[in-house]
Amino acid sequence: MATILDNLDEFERKLHELANAQFDSPEYKKILGLKWNRERARIYIVQRAYFVLNRRDCWAYVQGAAPFDVKQIIWDHEKEELMGDPERGLANHYTLGMMEGEAVGLTPDDFLNTPPLPGTAACCYAWIHLAKDRPWLEAIPVSAVLEISNSDEVIKNGAFSRQVGEKMRDDVGIPFTKQPNNSEHIIADVEHGKLLMKVVERHARTEETQAQVLKGAMESWRIERAFKGVLGEAMAACPD
Repeated sequence: MATILDNLDEFERKLHELANAQFDSPEYKKILGLKWNRERARIYIVQRAYFVLNRRDCWAYVQGAAPFDVKQIIWDHEKEELMGDPERGLANHYTLGMMEGEAVGLTPDDFLNTPPLPGTAACCYAWIHLAKDRPWLEAIPVSAVLEISNSDEVIKNGAFSRQVGEKMRDDVGIPFTKQPNNSEHIIADVEHGKLLMKVVERHARTEETQAQVLKGAMESWRIERAFKGVLGEAMAACPD
C-alpha cells in the first residue's frame, strides 16, 4: 500500500508533468516560436500587465476563502508582488513590468490607455470566476500552478520568463539587465512554484481532496493556453 509520502511525491510529479506539457501546446509553441521585435514585445508586455493585475485579484479571492494557515502562506507570497522589497530596492511586480516596458519604448500612459485585448479580458474574467466561485481547495491551484509552470526548477527547457527573456535578448536586443520583470521572476518563481505543495501537504492528503486540486490546476492551465494563444495571434499580426 502506498504511503502518504509516496502519494504526495506522485501527485507533485503529476503537476510537474502537466506544467511541462504546457510548453508542448500549439499556443506556447506559437508565441515562443515567433521572431520577436519591438512592437511584438510591446504587445506582450502591456497585455502581461493585465495578467499581473488579475493575479492579485485572484490571489485575494482565494485568500479570503482559505483557512488561516493558508492565508498566511498566500500573504507571504503576495507581499513582494504587491509591495516590492525595500531592502533589495525592488519595486512591486506591476511596476517591474512597466520598467521593463521602457526598454521597448512604452510609457506609463501606454499601460493606462491601452485596453486589454478581448481574449485577455475573457481569460482574466475566467480566472476570476474560478478563484471567486470555486471551493478554496479547487481555487488555490488556479493561481498557484501558474507559478509552477514558470519555475526554472520544474520546466525542463527553462521557465516561460526565462524563454521570453531570451527572446527579448536575442531577437530584440534587450539585455537581461534591462528586463527587471523577467529577471526577477526567473528567480522568484522557483520558490513560488513550491507554494501549492505546501498547501497540499497540509490540506489535500486524500484522493478526493487531491482531485479537487488537480481539477483547479487543469482548468487554470487550459485558460493559460488560451491566453498564450491570444498573445501569439496578436503578436503574429505585427509585421516581422
